[in-house]
Amino acid sequence: VFERIDIDCSGALTIQEFKEHLEDPSMRAYFATLELDTTDVWTLFKLLDTDAGNSIELDEFISGCLRLKGSAKGIDMVKLCYEHRWMSKRLTNFITRTDTAFHLLH
Repeated sequence: VFERIDIDCSGALTIQEFKEHLEDPSMRAYFATLELDTTDVWTLFKLLDTDAGNSIELDEFISGCLRLKGSAKGIDMVKLCYEHRWMSKRLTNFITRTDTAFHLLH
């Protein structure tokens, strides 16, 4: 499946490759057998892209599909964890910038 999606044979899937192949009914059926919801392509891509490199390597694809496989509750939990990590990073950056600006005022 990974090789079929990886059109340019780069060893990594881009969001464009991923999106185009998820428009294919047979590919949607494959993900449906894993009980993975493909209606939100962007979120599914980000959840599979565990290193946030804007591409999905083979190991990320396999481990991500296995991790997300199953009920909607499982994918919802992974999505929640992803969003929590993202928000925590943003909050940490904001606090650091605010602290730096505050010290510059003194």
